Amino acid sequence: MREAPNVDLSRLAPSLGECCDGYLKGYRGRFEAAVRNGASGVEAATSFSRALDGLLGALYCAADAAAGPPGEGGRIALVAVGGYGRGLVGLCSDVDVLFLCDDPGDARVRALAEGLLYPLWDLGMEIGHAVRGQEETLALAREDIRTATTLIDLRRVAGDVSIVKDLQRGARRSIFEPHLDAFLDALQEDTHRRHERFGDSLYLLEPEVKQGRGGLRDLDVAEWAARARWDARTTQDYVRTGALLQREVEELEQAREMLWRVRNLLHMRAKRQQDRLTFADQEEIALELGFVDGITLGVEQFMQAYYRHARVVAQTAERMVARARPRRRKTPAAQRDLGNGTALFDGHVTLTDTDALEEDPALALRLYREVLERRLPPYAYARDAVARVAVDEAWRARLRQSREATELFVHLCCTTDLGGWEAGPLAKGSLLEELHEVGLIVAMIPELEPLTGRVQHDVFHVYTVDVHAIRAVERLRALLAGERFAHLGLATRLAAEAPRRVPLFVATFLHALGKVHGHDHGMATERQGSRSASMVRPIAERLGLRPVDVDHVVWLLQEQGSFYHWATKRDTSDPEVLEEVTRWVGSIERLRDLYLMTVAILSTANPRSLSDWTARMLEDLYFGVAGVLEGRGGSAAGRASQLRREVKVGFVGDRAEKDLVRFVDAMPERYVLANPVDVIRRHARVVRDAGAATTVALGPGPSEEVSELLVIAEDRSGLLADVTAVLTKHRVTIVDAQVYTLPGDADSVPHERAMQAFSVKRESGGRLDRPLRGRIEHDLRALLAGEVDAAALMSATPKAPSWARRRGPGVQTDVRIDNEASRVFTVVDVLTRDRPGVLHVIARTLYEQGLIIALSKITTEGERVTDVFYVRDAATGEKVRDEDRLRGLARELSERLSDHG
Repeated sequence: MREAPNVDLSRLAPSLGECCDGYLKGYRGRFEAAVRNGASGVEAATSFSRALDGLLGALYCAADAAAGPPGEGGRIALVAVGGYGRGLVGLCSDVDVLFLCDDPGDARVRALAEGLLYPLWDLGMEIGHAVRGQEETLALAREDIRTATTLIDLRRVAGDVSIVKDLQRGARRSIFEPHLDAFLDALQEDTHRRHERFGDSLYLLEPEVKQGRGGLRDLDVAEWAARARWDARTTQDYVRTGALLQREVEELEQAREMLWRVRNLLHMRAKRQQDRLTFADQEEIALELGFVDGITLGVEQFMQAYYRHARVVAQTAERMVARARPRRRKTPAAQRDLGNGTALFDGHVTLTDTDALEEDPALALRLYREVLERRLPPYAYARDAVARVAVDEAWRARLRQSREATELFVHLCCTTDLGGWEAGPLAKGSLLEELHEVGLIVAMIPELEPLTGRVQHDVFHVYTVDVHAIRAVERLRALLAGERFAHLGLATRLAAEAPRRVPLFVATFLHALGKVHGHDHGMATERQGSRSASMVRPIAERLGLRPVDVDHVVWLLQEQGSFYHWATKRDTSDPEVLEEVTRWVGSIERLRDLYLMTVAILSTANPRSLSDWTARMLEDLYFGVAGVLEGRGGSAAGRASQLRREVKVGFVGDRAEKDLVRFVDAMPERYVLANPVDVIRRHARVVRDAGAATTVALGPGPSEEVSELLVIAEDRSGLLADVTAVLTKHRVTIVDAQVYTLPGDADSVPHERAMQAFSVKRESGGRLDRPLRGRIEHDLRALLAGEVDAAALMSATPKAPSWARRRGPGVQTDVRIDNEASRVFTVVDVLTRDRPGVLHVIARTLYEQGLIIALSKITTEGERVTDVFYVRDAATGEKVRDEDRLRGLARELSERLSDHG
């Protein structure tokens, strides 16, 4: 056997490393300059690939010469594979090559490969390689989809061209032509697994530009399918073979350009292979690409454009895989005509003549009615035909003019008859999402087109506006169908009683219509509701709703954010609040539909947006208003007296019964109306047992994830700020707080005490336990005794780990003071970014401003928290009416929260 040659190019050319380094740095510099100057993303990636061809080609020639004359090992070629094979390489992308040879065991091949690669490795270049023969490569490709796709991408860089052509011919003869279906099946399965890993939604907050759905790898999938079926290698080939229309080719090329421009900028910013488009990247890249703030934020405009291009890529990949499958011949026995332009074929619903869509637009919706009724998926070619025609404006106009189409569309959007749908007749599992994917929703409601892919740059909304609307309707559909969800029992029961479902569906689906003109962050605001209401009337009329139902839809959209606002920001135990909400709602039907729409919208904003605590606040408001509407409310004093009597019944025979009864009689109406009977009894016993001592008691909270923490201590100014400092140290999140003054007892408790009832949970999630309660009580006693101060406790708060401190969209602090919301209290609304200690900062500021806190309601939305405080002047016990003082309070809170970081 011939001895392996020693190929050491650095010994033969001592300046080789320096030369290669200069070459690479020069081309990387040109790459970066082109990207900064706004050059085409695809052209930059193509140019860098050609630069690598020059370097690797020259090194191959040098290594080949150094290895000496060829022996009996046969042919060798240096082949680019993967992205490098496609001729597109990012600044920090991996580079993969194959040394294709007739004899992989030939020592000369190994020496040539090492001689070429070592100089590149010495420069720190990431380059992967394999040495294989033709048969080994083909055998591996039959078992491994990744290897099979490299046979489509491979491209000769240097060496013998004939062996590369032989491999390509062998791949077509032995893999793609005889086993095309198997290849496409494997490609589809691999795509599914990849999406599960990197994100199967187009609309992730921080999408993966390469591997996620709608990313560059999906674009590769579309091309692999087209090449495997038609050997199509250029855009002209796609049009010639019918794989894509010219319009679809243009859309795909625009999407490719966007994805590559974004990826190039990501690599430049990170100085490494970074393909996740983070919040920080989104803001910077939006500026780089020229998106500026207008009606909507520049970053939101950028992400909408990104999502639209990603959607083109994702849909093209799915359609191309379907189009690439050989069409089976339809025989009379295999196809059953349904008589309305549709037919059953091979377990699918299809169209008897796809050309009929042009003159009969309602046929598209007839197809999906059969899909719904027969629980069978649409045939790929029929679905494709609908998607292709649904982009034509003239066809859309004819569709909207069809009364049959309108009735079918409303039926498909509003039906709850989805039994057995989980069997999977549609790939998306959602009828509405399917109609959206093929373009029929925008065809019927073109006003929604500007919202397609519209991102809301916050961490409260996980999905784009259009996808959130669809998920809200699907949640409503599930509730109306009787499906049960955790902490949504009331919604399920009320949904079963809803008599007029179509206007409720339409209002929920179109709730975000006003965001066409921009939006305000958070649950829908009054302004956005007004915008949506002003736009929805002609749409509802066009959909055939009766005038009374149109008016109901308009009202629901006008008031869509109001129910959430009242439940989370106002004292719903106050009879005056309930009376005001009752006058505003007017009827039990309006109350029920507004509650159901609020639940559907809020519970689908993100997976954790509707906590059981928030659900409880919504339910409390519903029950309170429903009681007044149905004549069960009575006067506040009457209701409070009835509740006091009920509480006292549970004390009969209890130790120190008189003390328990005295507690109940002494507490204000607001306390009695705000707490369940069993909770009041528990509080009474804790107060009795506490005596004059500082006490921290732990009990079950109003929901599974929340505990109640009861603090009994000597009343003093700033007590709430001190308690929140202790809770902050132990990373306890406060979701609600009530503050009351207990009357003194001249014999045993000569001074007044305060009772503070907190609904709390661990910052990491879950209820508190008794050991943690003990540590809280120990620190609180030390703080009240003056052994430690609040600042020292706060400084001992453990920091969140670095991986948990991800940067999200900014949350601006907003302080608003309302002197009209309550007859007795001044209401202070503070919206700010959630972080440890924020409640302590607010409570401390209010104390130093001479205010007493009677009630606090906390609502968290992603990284945004809204703290609402009902306060009185400590000196007078009344509202704060001095406007200068109120403006100073708002300014002081804003400044301190800003300093708090």
